[in-house]
Amino acid sequence: MRLRLGLSLSLLLVAMPLAAQHAYISSQAANKITVLDIDTQKITATVDVTTGPVGVSLDNKRHELFVTHPEQGVVTMIDTKNNKKLAEINTGGQPFAIAVDPSDKHQVFVSDWHRNAVVVINPETKLVVDLLSVGKNPAGLALDNATRRIFVANRNSDTLTVLDADTPRQYAEVKTGKAPYAVAVSPDSKRIFVTAIQDNTITVIDGESYEVVKTLKAGTAPYGIAVTPDNQWLFVANQGTNDVWVFDTETLEIVSKIKVGEMPETVASSDDSQYAYVTNWFSNTLSVIDIKQQQVVQHLPMPDGPRSLGRFIGN
Repeated sequence: MRLRLGLSLSLLLVAMPLAAQHAYISSQAANKITVLDIDTQKITATVDVTTGPVGVSLDNKRHELFVTHPEQGVVTMIDTKNNKKLAEINTGGQPFAIAVDPSDKHQVFVSDWHRNAVVVINPETKLVVDLLSVGKNPAGLALDNATRRIFVANRNSDTLTVLDADTPRQYAEVKTGKAPYAVAVSPDSKRIFVTAIQDNTITVIDGESYEVVKTLKAGTAPYGIAVTPDNQWLFVANQGTNDVWVFDTETLEIVSKIKVGEMPETVASSDDSQYAYVTNWFSNTLSVIDIKQQQVVQHLPMPDGPRSLGRFIGN
């Protein structure tokens, strides 16, 4: 049975100065990771992995990519310099969303849908070193390095758990919309955005008080969410309407609705905030959006079942 969780973490977009940017797209049905050169829009490599890859996260500093496999209870570790598989880390449970700690601490955080926890991995030893308790069926996960906070969307308890990235401390538990799925943090750490797929909303949370400041109406079944690095636009992928809604992050008003492929899952922005990329799960494509024009400029074919839940763009 194909695991259908709802987490917008398998699209990884990360950038480094003076280096080529790449998108790493997990295709759940094809059991592949596709490497796309952002500048040329050409596929440069395809990596075969174990069954059902979903979430992705990139460690730019160490040139490592981490991929979750909820059906297998493992995380794959890939060397992005040569696109070779380094290891499979046994986590148990159902690892779903994933975030690499960009600090000097070498650790990886993974939401575990089955065990209601965040798994902490030491990539050097390739062992699980901690389990942090969260709400029911955690899906999306985001790490804000500036505040050292981890934000976890708990799908079946309608909450967002706020954890400390350096200690087991839990800072807050915030009520969200119904069935929260994905999380995005603004570049200035002032706001946290959470999609809720069953009541079609986006919960806007203050980054200091962790109080809800506004609830936005989204399209039908909002999944993936991302804020552009210039902190100007908020992108939300709506699976029920096959489109992406764009909000002005200052006014929180909708500025455009952009049609994409079928069942859009994850959205991410290039580091220069010029393009957004959307994985379309059922149409097996990656939509490229020109952010200035607010329109799709290309649909790139992908192996079956592209998801890329997480930060899927980088080097």
